Amino acid sequence: MEAALKLTALGLTAALLALVVKKQSPELALALSLCACALGAGLLLKGIVPVLNLARSLADRAELEGSLTAPLWKCLGLGLLTELAASVCADAGQSALAKLVELGGGLLCLVVSLPLLQAVLALIEELI
Repeated sequence: MEAALKLTALGLTAALLALVVKKQSPELALALSLCACALGAGLLLKGIVPVLNLARSLADRAELEGSLTAPLWKCLGLGLLTELAASVCADAGQSALAKLVELGGGLLCLVVSLPLLQAVLALIEELI
């Protein structure tokens, strides 16, 4: 709960400052937004450790191999990172670049998930 309050305060403060600064210096407003995103990501990284530990514990109990769960975590990370990058690009007025980043993130998720797809296909072949 404390992290949520800090993140909210950081976001609102940075948004207000960027709004004030944007009229005189759009580049500085963008840099301020990027710094706020980096700080916010740092706050979020602290809170994700228990979630990762729980997921690892559940995967161990289900006797899932790391090669099966790794693509899921990579896709999740890629999705979050691409969404943030695309939002920053859109805020900078580069909507075409934002769409390209989103498209690239989706494509990279497909590439990362290929080993998982191959494992599923091998399982189907084994069952047939």
